Amino acid sequence: MNTDYSQLLKEKKYLSSEESYQMQQSILNGSINGEELLNIFSAMEGRYPTVDEINGIIAATRESMLAVPIKLNALDIVGTGGDGLRTFNISTTAALVCAACDVPVVKHGSRSASSRCGSADVMEALGVNLLLSPAQAIRCFEKTEFVFLFAQLFHPALKNAAEARKHYGKRTYFNILGPLVNPAGVSHQSLGVFDEELKPLMGEASVKTGIKRLWAINSNDGMDEISLFSLPSVIEFSEQSPKGKKIDISYTLHKGTLEEIQISDMSESVKIILDIFNNRATDVQTQTVAINAAIGLMTFGKTNNLEEAKLIALEAIVSGKALKKLNEVIEISKNV
Repeated sequence: MNTDYSQLLKEKKYLSSEESYQMQQSILNGSINGEELLNIFSAMEGRYPTVDEINGIIAATRESMLAVPIKLNALDIVGTGGDGLRTFNISTTAALVCAACDVPVVKHGSRSASSRCGSADVMEALGVNLLLSPAQAIRCFEKTEFVFLFAQLFHPALKNAAEARKHYGKRTYFNILGPLVNPAGVSHQSLGVFDEELKPLMGEASVKTGIKRLWAINSNDGMDEISLFSLPSVIEFSEQSPKGKKIDISYTLHKGTLEEIQISDMSESVKIILDIFNNRATDVQTQTVAINAAIGLMTFGKTNNLEEAKLIALEAIVSGKALKKLNEVIEISKNV
């Protein structure tokens, strides 16, 4: 007899890790769908999962994914999305810069859900081949120390929830799941969040699932990344600090405007990225990428000094190394 998880949630309010695992497994294998899944979403409306719940959900999701076992420590720079500020693809650009600074990067992303342009959309528009098998993804990573893993390809079972999520039309726990289930199981992650409350949930869950260090980030102006116009809040989660510890990040605020990094469509995001890599972008656009790449470098442990990290990132942009890395990834992804 199948468990009625929506009723269980109404009665207990919270599920155990095992119950959440069984629920997610049933969703991903198609045993739960349609109205039953909508009832689960409704029963969880207005709250985030607990750490136990999200750990069960992560475990079931990882079982169903196509894994990409890599041999090196690697970084992912990713945001939850949902800040509503319509910025260009900052974390994707910063990830390429980090790779140009000799930090191995496995970027996990999908098409647009709440933003004007998802990371998969912009990578595809730049010319990167998204349709890689796990073996091809590993070869691309080994040759370039960068690979983009297209979430829909490596998590095919998530399609079983897609129609219900679309019909429900509101945010569910699936909106925060992507950054927690990178198919390569990266060792380090710079995670931008749209809500301060998500930091302990996602940070503690990541440590429990084996990540060595995660920096959870949001800025006081609402950006789910490092903003030039408002100081950030950064919490580090690791084996040594599984509950998180505050990281002091301070810098001189910029006098530019948010409008310089906002877009109305994908073509604008592509243009800004290429302008940055070809040294024809505005100072605000370049500095935004540099400081977010710097946070990635610090998360990975390349340096613990923000100014030094920014200089490393800026040098990779100005020297053309970031553009070279992008072109290398485009070429190799099409010929692996």
